[in-house]
Amino acid sequence: MKRMNQGPSAIRTGKKRAALALAAVLASSMALGACGSGGSSSAEGGDVVLELWDTDTRPERTENLKKLISMFEAKNPTIKVNYLGLPTDSYMQKISTAIATKATPDIVTPKASDVSALVAQGALAPLDEKFESGGWDDKVSQAMTKSSKAASPDGKLYLTPATSLADVIYYRADFFKDAGLATPTTWDDFYAAADKLTDKSAGKFGYTLRGGNGFFSQFVQMVYPQAGVDRFFREDGTSTLDDPAVIAAAQDYVDLYGKDTAESDLTADFKTMVAQFGAGGAAMLSHSIGSYPTHVAALGADKVAAVAPFPSKSGKSVLSGRMTTGFAMFKASEHQEAAWKFLEYTMSAEGNSFWAQKSGYLPGNLEVAKEPWVTENPAMQTSIKAVENKDAVVLEQPFYLPEFNSITTTEMLPEWQRVLQGELSVKEFLTQAAEKLTKAQQKYLKK
Repeated sequence: MKRMNQGPSAIRTGKKRAALALAAVLASSMALGACGSGGSSSAEGGDVVLELWDTDTRPERTENLKKLISMFEAKNPTIKVNYLGLPTDSYMQKISTAIATKATPDIVTPKASDVSALVAQGALAPLDEKFESGGWDDKVSQAMTKSSKAASPDGKLYLTPATSLADVIYYRADFFKDAGLATPTTWDDFYAAADKLTDKSAGKFGYTLRGGNGFFSQFVQMVYPQAGVDRFFREDGTSTLDDPAVIAAAQDYVDLYGKDTAESDLTADFKTMVAQFGAGGAAMLSHSIGSYPTHVAALGADKVAAVAPFPSKSGKSVLSGRMTTGFAMFKASEHQEAAWKFLEYTMSAEGNSFWAQKSGYLPGNLEVAKEPWVTENPAMQTSIKAVENKDAVVLEQPFYLPEFNSITTTEMLPEWQRVLQGELSVKEFLTQAAEKLTKAQQKYLKK
């Protein structure tokens, strides 16, 4: 191929383009270098800039978190916090890539089930010393702090006990009244009500069952208390998922599907269930206290009531579906003191009151727990009174196991749907899952 002769103008143009390209490469390298040093930087005037990555980007929640950030910045004018929302379905992949490339931010909002994997990668900074020296032991719920530590593989505090989720059984008070049913107080009451309030011809069902994403939390909430089993593993490290009482309770729960639930519940996630409950298609729903404001907005407070999972037939009271939620700090952050200030603000009376109330979660701050929006919320009070029962045992899910999340979500979900469709027995389903969890637990114990 013949080369064309280049005149002076073309040469100057080429040099200009090369200079611009070089500048772009240098700028890109500087940006990567900044991220590699912990993801934070300094703004003009010496202000510290923190990077916060959020793993739960529901629009309303994002708006509330940005408001919380602005409240913090008003109190701390020399600290700026940049918000970045991560894709809900791939946030752990993004975080793992950042860890591998040494480009982590300063702060993240991991789920309790994510903590183990992040700690295993050496990514999170332990908060125990800062927590204790700040006097937070006396200001924050000890139960939430204990739960947060239980989620980590080494028993240290990585996730601030800012808020907590708790599952309850919601029911349509108006439906129960019209049918002449009293508030359910036993599992027999629950199943009888589910049957009586089902009218398939009218598209109304006694219960909505979570067959889709996130099924395991509701499964545990409804099955373990009914079985009266209060731990996930026996002393020898074997899983209790294959306990005969758990299998029997799970069978009763599964038998609801298609009889007292819509067949479309096979793929229902929490959004579908909440919508069905609000539209009058289901009389009862198992979900967290966080959805109470949504139910009230759709139906009115007089039509929504809640009860805690009932004691087993043996009389044992087991509470499940409780999970601490909060904020964590990356070990590579160059501005850990500033990041800790933000974490402290989320536990302070002002920050915690705003964030917990907007989230619909139980507040970690003990003073905030006395505020009217907590004491006058029936779902929250139901959960709080259940914990105050001296005979109740809180069932902690083993989030400390690195494999727990993948086993109970990715691996168990398709098998759960096979169970609902009658393609796999409850016993086979739970035995297979128990073997996987047992293997993960015993591997953990050896370490």
